[in-house]
Amino acid sequence: MAKQEKILALDMLLEELDQIVLRLNEEGAGLFKAGKYDQARALLSKVESVTGFRGKVLCLKDDWKALNVPATRKPAGPQERSPHTTSPPLKPGLKTGHDEFRYPILAALVRLGGSGQLHAVLQVVEEIMGEGLNQYDYQPLPSNPNSVRWKNTASWARHTLVQDGLLATDSPRGTWEITAAGRDALEKAKNEPDLQRKLFSGK
Repeated sequence: MAKQEKILALDMLLEELDQIVLRLNEEGAGLFKAGKYDQARALLSKVESVTGFRGKVLCLKDDWKALNVPATRKPAGPQERSPHTTSPPLKPGLKTGHDEFRYPILAALVRLGGSGQLHAVLQVVEEIMGEGLNQYDYQPLPSNPNSVRWKNTASWARHTLVQDGLLATDSPRGTWEITAAGRDALEKAKNEPDLQRKLFSGK
């Protein structure tokens, strides 16, 4: 795996940790309102543990950048499985490709006012793509049974959008934000019938 892909993997882990902390905080607030203080304190302790782990991941990311280790083999594609995975790789063309998520992500962000939390963006992306997502997209990842394939693919697509300047690089952790260039790209897509059907069929 290339250096940049390792950094991307750590970024995706950080986003997932942010969502876990957000969910736990919401659950904790509900427990406090319900007067279940012992359970709420236990949940708060778990939040602190996850937050501490997140800090370690951030340090690990910085340490990896500082090492500047060259790639030792050909970079693996986002869909490539771990050599320890027993199930065979998914055949090319079965799942929805990364590029097909690019404009739906931009459209979702515009609907959300320009930016949104990961879970909110993916919810709108799913609405936009509709039947464009197939049975393979909804299969769980062998490496993470709690994550479906299309959400992982969308996260990789988000990375390329950031690289292309269509999404912001300095948005808060866990937040996706469209740039002016991203809005321009979306406007140009309206003149292409195929993209227009894909992007705005839900409107």
